[in-house]
Amino acid sequence: MNTKIALVVVIVAALSACEQTKTQEYYMSHPDELAVDQAECKQLNKNTFNCNEAAKAAAILKKK
Repeated sequence: MNTKIALVVVIVAALSACEQTKTQEYYMSHPDELAVDQAECKQLNKNTFNCNEAAKAAAILKKK
């Protein structure tokens, strides 16, 4: 019984820690969010999927 409760707690904690993933295309369509997320990535020195996708989108938009 305690093992099942512990497993449920771990699963809930893991799911709540997940952030919504945003693609390069998403950021290119939402430049306001791109700026906010890039600032957060730089400020917190984050290297997440979203930070990488935001960087790619920013580089493409900068070339245009």
